[in-house]
Amino acid sequence: MVIEGMDQQEKFDFITQKVKERPLNKRKLMRKALITASMAVVFGLIACFTFIILQPVINNWLHPREEVERIEIPVAEEEISPEEMVVHEEEMLEPSQEVIESLKDEFRLGISDYQEFYHNVYDVVHNMKAAMVTVEGVSEQMDWFNSTYESSDQCTGFIFAQNNLEILILLNIHTIREEEKIEVTFVDGRTATAYLKGKDYNTDLTVVAVAKNALPKSTLDALGTLILGSSKREDLLATPIIAVGDPLGKPSVIYGMITSVGNMANMIDANYEILTTDIYGSTAAEGLLVDYNGKVLGIIYQRQNDQDSKNLVSAIGITELKPVLQRMGNGLPNTYIGLRVTEVPREIHERKEIPLGVYVTGVEMDSPAMVSGIQNGDIIIQIGKNGITTLSDYKQVIVESKPGEIKEMIIMRQGPDGYKTATIEITMGELQ
Repeated sequence: MVIEGMDQQEKFDFITQKVKERPLNKRKLMRKALITASMAVVFGLIACFTFIILQPVINNWLHPREEVERIEIPVAEEEISPEEMVVHEEEMLEPSQEVIESLKDEFRLGISDYQEFYHNVYDVVHNMKAAMVTVEGVSEQMDWFNSTYESSDQCTGFIFAQNNLEILILLNIHTIREEEKIEVTFVDGRTATAYLKGKDYNTDLTVVAVAKNALPKSTLDALGTLILGSSKREDLLATPIIAVGDPLGKPSVIYGMITSVGNMANMIDANYEILTTDIYGSTAAEGLLVDYNGKVLGIIYQRQNDQDSKNLVSAIGITELKPVLQRMGNGLPNTYIGLRVTEVPREIHERKEIPLGVYVTGVEMDSPAMVSGIQNGDIIIQIGKNGITTLSDYKQVIVESKPGEIKEMIIMRQGPDGYKTATIEITMGELQ
């Protein structure tokens, strides 16, 4: 189409006209950028928070985590019932003189009989090998030239319990006091890394654990567990025993007998019965006392020995140590009050009219007991809701308590007019 009156140049002038760009709104652009960045940050935070919350749930769903079961160590051992101990008259027939004379000749012992006897006794130790391990604590040390080297300490340890996930091993505390790595070698020569479960500074004992999934089935099948006996038997005096572990300060086995019972070791919040023997060992002896049935009667403890009998092997009776082993094996803290105590004998209670309870003979420096104002001579009759008449009552309350827990303690304190009741608030501590 041609427009009249317009020359050729005018017709195409619009082609050469410059198109002007629309100016940018920088403020609007900046706002959009900020909104986009803010949304990205918010989205990232929501995603991160969601991941943190759901990740354990999803992991637990995909890979269910098995909880460690608590171990239970019964204090009472199954003893022979009174009925089983009764000997009926028909079983007490007196043998004739001829029978007695024939038995004398038949049972005359020779050297081979003694050799066989000691071999049979050693079989008890041999049968315990599956429950015995070598524990090595390895730490890094620095020499004079600032070069690091590894230092290690070894001792014999004992498998005293197992839970669903762990093997629990008892040993002396000094082996792993400062070490960074704990290595355990089992009966078949297999070695695994262990970790600390619990310590008891009163008795110098500690428990380490090895995860069962760190060992092959063949090793697990080869392992054994200690049989914990009773140190409260009436026939304990003169019982033949075997010292196993490190009674000479190194792996060794010694035979002997229990020569005295009833001596007490007065420790923080606990008294333990000491069994003494006629076994000559090291002043640094460690290990166990077991009877000829392979039952543990005591754990060697030399710190209570007198100067004139420092090399005679002594032990803490196993019955009173069972709650300690259970606490350490379950990884529970070493709760304490900080008292040295003894029971008020019932005879003294009746004759001198002293209240029944636990008598305080000493208060540890900077302990929860000292902070709370407990004094020598006080008699504890109740802690929380638990009545206290024996040392067992006192120790049981401590074992069942946690550090930081606040309890009311009822005591009897002697004054000019006799014993008066007082209530003290005490915060449980942790012995370290």
